[in-house]
Amino acid sequence: MAMWRGVMLALQFLTVFPLRMQVDWNERTARVAVLSFPFVGAIIGLFLVAIHVVLSDHISSLVLSFLLLFFSIFLSGGLHADGWMDCSDAYFSYRDRQRRLDIMSDSRVGAFAVLSILFLLGFRFIFMFETVSHMSLFSLFCIPLFSRFGMTLLLLTTPLAKQTGMAAAFRQHVDHRYAPFLVVYGLIALLSFETIVLFLSLMLYYVVARVFAIKQFGGMTGDVLGAFIEGSETCLWLVIWLLHIFAIL
Repeated sequence: MAMWRGVMLALQFLTVFPLRMQVDWNERTARVAVLSFPFVGAIIGLFLVAIHVVLSDHISSLVLSFLLLFFSIFLSGGLHADGWMDCSDAYFSYRDRQRRLDIMSDSRVGAFAVLSILFLLGFRFIFMFETVSHMSLFSLFCIPLFSRFGMTLLLLTTPLAKQTGMAAAFRQHVDHRYAPFLVVYGLIALLSFETIVLFLSLMLYYVVARVFAIKQFGGMTGDVLGAFIEGSETCLWLVIWLLHIFAIL
């Protein structure tokens, strides 16, 4: 029962699905919720695959790409996009670490946040438009799964930049010792060549993002985790585009 409640907590936290189940916050449900974050990505991936299967023969690649982009953001309630924007504002302020953390906590949106999200989503849309008509549906399923796998790994293995916020709340109950439990999600990558390349690219992105977060912000925050998801999904779409551009697939 605690495991089921933990999964529900993860869904409530990371998606806009109307789940009205009351979940008690405790050590076990929080731990299960963290380890279920990639599973939430898998559910989002299934939703995107369903959109592709139902609509791909009836609408243009342009419209299909836009719908996939829209729902990938809408299903998370814009939570991760907000993290990307906050991190962009903080980074491009060129202030000291403490001031950057203060900027990330500020509800106001700066010019750099707007510009960065426009470029991020613009590039992702181009990569999607160029590949969505002939990409593997399994890869489409894996992109949100892998991005949340990487986010969970970042949460488990990166020092906290501050001791408050949702990231700190979850880290009270988990640490790097729980990382091996994520292996089952990584094994999914072995099912095709394309997903192996995607997973290896995700691991490279994780290493770079971890170093960047520690250097620029002193560690991890909830905004950093959200920014990781948005950045990694764009990176994975870039990898798919490159694979097709160079006729590897």
